[in-house]
Amino acid sequence: MGEALNGIRGKDSRRLLREVAELSMQGAALPLDAELAARYGKKTGTAFAGIVAGPNKVMRRVARRDLVTWDADVRGYRMDPADAELVLQRWPAP
Repeated sequence: MGEALNGIRGKDSRRLLREVAELSMQGAALPLDAELAARYGKKTGTAFAGIVAGPNKVMRRVARRDLVTWDADVRGYRMDPADAELVLQRWPAP
């Protein structure tokens, strides 16, 4: 997992991963909504596909699985709590 996290360089990707991890530790998902798009300065939610694709591509190469998953029931992103804990350790809150 450390190797995968080292490969994630994008500022927006790291920021989004922290948000997803924080909520995943509470059993919640990060909803893809207008508020999220505004916080990231994006006009639509489609920009998040790219923000999530980079970390998932690295994770698939290293661990053969996704780091962030889409939860269609809540229209948001989730992460396994064990992964979330490692993300939060690697990138503490500013």
